[in-house]
Amino acid sequence: MGTEREGVSLTHLDEPLFDGADATKRDLVDYLDAVSGLILPELRGRPLSVIRVRAGQQPFMQKNLPDYAPPWVGSVTLWAESSRREVRYALCDDRRTLLWLANQRAVEYHPTLSLAGDLGRPTHLVLDIDPPPGGPFGHAVATAHLIRRALDDLGLAGAVKTSGSKGLHIYVPVQATGEEAAAATRAIATRAARLDPDLATTAFIKEDREGKVFLDSTRAFGATVAAAYSPRVRPGVPVSFPVRWDDLDSVVPGDFTVHSVLGLLDGHTAWAGELPAPQVLSPELVEEGRSIPVARVQAMHEGKRRKRAREAQLVGWPVSRLAG
Repeated sequence: MGTEREGVSLTHLDEPLFDGADATKRDLVDYLDAVSGLILPELRGRPLSVIRVRAGQQPFMQKNLPDYAPPWVGSVTLWAESSRREVRYALCDDRRTLLWLANQRAVEYHPTLSLAGDLGRPTHLVLDIDPPPGGPFGHAVATAHLIRRALDDLGLAGAVKTSGSKGLHIYVPVQATGEEAAAATRAIATRAARLDPDLATTAFIKEDREGKVFLDSTRAFGATVAAAYSPRVRPGVPVSFPVRWDDLDSVVPGDFTVHSVLGLLDGHTAWAGELPAPQVLSPELVEEGRSIPVARVQAMHEGKRRKRAREAQLVGWPVSRLAG
């Protein structure tokens, strides 16, 4: 049986959201409606990709706004370099659009780091903390504290949220160009890993991480990230939820789901009240970051080099013959 909110017809609300969700589509709609005042500021004005889960199908990321979207759903058309085509992204600027997306079974919300009107200037840096498979969440927490120390040494501050998966995201609001933000992110990640190299690494190639926590510095210019308060397509439908630094040692990702968060909203302010105002990056930090290779590019070249070396061994060539 359907219902209506904000003029949006909501259908099939009692269907399971996806296998293992332990939640219905109604639970998703109710959750997003309850946190609309918190999640909309994270989405407003930003080109949006969503992960949808249609009944009986695998989850898929949707970047292009469907042609059947109501005319009141905002959008912005941008050239996507990766796919070499124009993409019409949704702009989720109001509760009605959020409810419409929820009715489309959009579970995850991945906005850009920049506003649509100023794509060259991300509003924040993101340090993405990714523990190894099976690694304790406490290691991710310890790595977050390393980043906080690195930021403090630089006179910067950030706020922390669970990723909704097994890691953490640290947001650092800034006033910077995309290139400056990307460079600063690399420098901060490198500094944090250097504080405890037995715990954390910036190695992009998995086999080089040696079971350490990966500090991903590539969530920079052009990237998207699961928004604060976004649900995730994971068993139990966990939520990416901001926490106070003082509380970080006592939480686990499973504390925050589309069910449990509803009981945590009373007294909760956006970003647990700890997101600082935009900060200026020092020229010295940006220059430091510029001297650090982009991890993704470096890994691509290294991967090609290793592949050539393996092929050389297979045919019995000396590796030195591959030089140049």
